[in-house]
Amino acid sequence: MLLEINAKRFVQFYFFKFIVPLILIVIMSWMVFWIDPTNSSTQISVSITSMLTLIAYQFLAVGSLPAVPYLTRMDMIMLSSTVLVFASLVEVVITSFLVQKNKVELARSIDNYCRYIFPATFLLILIHHTITI
Repeated sequence: MLLEINAKRFVQFYFFKFIVPLILIVIMSWMVFWIDPTNSSTQISVSITSMLTLIAYQFLAVGSLPAVPYLTRMDMIMLSSTVLVFASLVEVVITSFLVQKNKVELARSIDNYCRYIFPATFLLILIHHTITI
């Protein structure tokens, strides 16, 4: 006897309820790269807000997703996003330190560099975890 079950997954639900808000939170963390490093208090505030928003979002998402004993693609995307948001916080701390040491141009140069590196890295993460089977 052969039992066949046809199932269909509604990807749009997960995309609009989980992925899109996650992408917006990660992009929010990149706003610090456009704030002048001499305004370090604003940069740090935005970075910490992004990190706390992401943590709160993860608590919400964990309660809505099914519990499984292995890491899913969604788990990997969330973990990678957390690392990326934390890296932007680290970058802000580094540029703030450089400004205190009167290396403002170096801090601005790092911010300009990160404007491209962080989005490119996130795009590669999304592509990798979306395509990987």
